[in-house]
Amino acid sequence: MKLTVAKTAKEQREFLRFRRDLYSGCRRYIDDNYFMICEIFSDKLHFTQNIKYYPVYVSSDSGNILCEGIIVYAPQLPEYIQLCFFESLPHQDKAIDMLTDLTKEYGRRLNCKRMVVGLNGHVNYGLGLLDSHFEERNSFSSPGNPMFYNDHFRKAGFEETGLNSYVVEHYDDRLERFRRAIERIDKNYEFRYFDKKQFDTYSKIYTDLNNYCFSSHKYYYCRDYEDDKEMLKELFLFMKEDSLIFAFKDEEPVGFIMWYPDFNELAARGSIFGTKHFFKNLISGRKIRTAKVMEYGVLKGYRGRGLPAALIYKAFNLIREQGYTRIETSWVLEDNEDSNSFCRAACDSLYKKYVVFEKEL
Repeated sequence: MKLTVAKTAKEQREFLRFRRDLYSGCRRYIDDNYFMICEIFSDKLHFTQNIKYYPVYVSSDSGNILCEGIIVYAPQLPEYIQLCFFESLPHQDKAIDMLTDLTKEYGRRLNCKRMVVGLNGHVNYGLGLLDSHFEERNSFSSPGNPMFYNDHFRKAGFEETGLNSYVVEHYDDRLERFRRAIERIDKNYEFRYFDKKQFDTYSKIYTDLNNYCFSSHKYYYCRDYEDDKEMLKELFLFMKEDSLIFAFKDEEPVGFIMWYPDFNELAARGSIFGTKHFFKNLISGRKIRTAKVMEYGVLKGYRGRGLPAALIYKAFNLIREQGYTRIETSWVLEDNEDSNSFCRAACDSLYKKYVVFEKEL
């Protein structure tokens, strides 16, 4: 077997071809990360200017790729060397070990203390490997992977950080019991949608709130304005302005919530999701059933005042008004009891589980 660091355009095309063939071959999941990887390879993203990255694949003696990933070092998260966008054929433990050994070697050179699998450069680009419901289609921006990925890292002695998601199977008026309390909150806060006419201003508000709200979360590190501006420009190709709601107190932003339709319902399993694919299916009139609540954050001083419930209430009402009948949340760290308790109260049940793997170097 041979390790290749994909530096040339030809090698990077091989890296992408393996991923494309793998998804189309399994016909189970939708690849939401293919075009992100293409952009990384283009080296035009502002995000890639702030990290070190090394696309690597392991191939057989006959030249067929067996597994691959992108090794990433983010200086703002110096403790970790990351193995991102990992994919593999089944029964390739030796090849995966070669890839993880190289990742550890890069980590030691950069004075990292730990290796992490399941973090894609930054939590905004993905966190966790799927750890339940392996036969189901993955929702937009959520991972889909076979169970043997996790089996390998568990057998290799990696430590685990669990993540939960939650689901509302049939939207109803469950939050109406909070309506009077929320109406009182409305008198003290102003709620505004993202304004694309003031894109830079609202993008900066989003970045600042993320950096303040999530500074203590595991794996999060502060973003700069250009990183989030790039990400939001891509998301707003699909999202509407009311998918990102901000709460203001005396003209100061103090919280936000982001939601959007599960665009993967438009895509066939085994396909690569992209802009052309989205518009082609949109024209066909296919109806998306599920809305996905991606993230919400409230500044620390405002968390005990009902503001999170008010933001959820605003988002859920928009979701219902626009005809979505099902809601799925993004990941919540298992040890974040406040968020898990809130999700248990607002949702029907625990849904998919995800896992991040770590190992000391």
